[in-house]
Amino acid sequence: MHKLLLSLLFFLALQTALAQRGGESTFAYLKLPLSPRIAALGGRVPGYGGEKELSFAIANPAFASSHLHNAVEITGHLLFADAKYNSAAYFFALDSTLTLGTDLRQVWYGRFERRDERGFADGSFAAYEMALGLHAAYRFASGWSVGVSLTPLYSLLERYWSLGLACDLGVGYTDAEGLLSAGLVLQNLGATLKSYSGRHENAPFELLAGIKVRARHAPLVFVFTLQHLENWQRRFVRESAYSSVLRDGGNPDDKPSLISELTAELFAHPVLGVEFHPFRYFFAQLSYNHARRMEMLIPNQYSTEGFAWGFGVQVQRVALRYSRAFYHHAGATNHFSLAIYFSGGRDAAMRPYRPSPSSISLPVEQKPVDE
Repeated sequence: MHKLLLSLLFFLALQTALAQRGGESTFAYLKLPLSPRIAALGGRVPGYGGEKELSFAIANPAFASSHLHNAVEITGHLLFADAKYNSAAYFFALDSTLTLGTDLRQVWYGRFERRDERGFADGSFAAYEMALGLHAAYRFASGWSVGVSLTPLYSLLERYWSLGLACDLGVGYTDAEGLLSAGLVLQNLGATLKSYSGRHENAPFELLAGIKVRARHAPLVFVFTLQHLENWQRRFVRESAYSSVLRDGGNPDDKPSLISELTAELFAHPVLGVEFHPFRYFFAQLSYNHARRMEMLIPNQYSTEGFAWGFGVQVQRVALRYSRAFYHHAGATNHFSLAIYFSGGRDAAMRPYRPSPSSISLPVEQKPVDE
């Protein structure tokens, strides 16, 4: 079975990668964070494994495991301008090695007033987008795992509609104690099957890598992510903004130095995050995404662009989570989530570390003496 899955992963990666074209993409809602917990960690978590968190298994399908068997999670987000982003996920483990799952995502932009060419009211129309994810993961005894997601896409704007297909390919590793995990994801490989205008467009492809390290003797989790590894000439999207931020006075036509460009490029990829778990049913988070800060920064009006924070609590089987991500000086996005775990036995935060019995030793003076 695992040979068949590996062959499928390689085939899909080859076919979809050859179809990619740089600089063009559609279905941008695929880049929205899957949960408040992910939003608070910078929006990307390809290396966060070993947790009973459905959104992490969707972010990297390789981290879907038997721990998620018969688990259901429902989330809702309030975005800018009353746009609503909702999702639901369900995972089912066939055995200890093979796990299947599905999730449904919908972005509702609301209803708008339609007007004719003379400006008179002519009814109303809706705008929304949907994605249905189908996930499969295979876990090896060594701690390594592979996963694949196939996601049909749909977008509607008034009477115009578009269809697409995207694929995620993931590889992950989790150690036996759950202290270390790492992952690599080829995210959103795909394109339109039918576009609004008839012009072929790609999904927002991104190559991600990350690692999670949980402290053994402290309630801390450190998350390090590398984003946009497929593109090493980002220049923070806008060349003019990129140059004006790096330039320190002088001729407006001057270009930044090579050292400045290399430094800016290196800082465009990392995302740093940390989680604090003071006790079992609560966690708090903080992250910094430098690329997001430089993309949206207004020169001489520095604020908290690029930062995000959040927290989560759980009572019985209901988890309430909130996060706030700062994109621009003008405002931030707020993410709310109400998760219901019908399978029971779930924790909003990670399980506390307990050393194995073999690692516990008594002081010399307290060791029992054989009679």
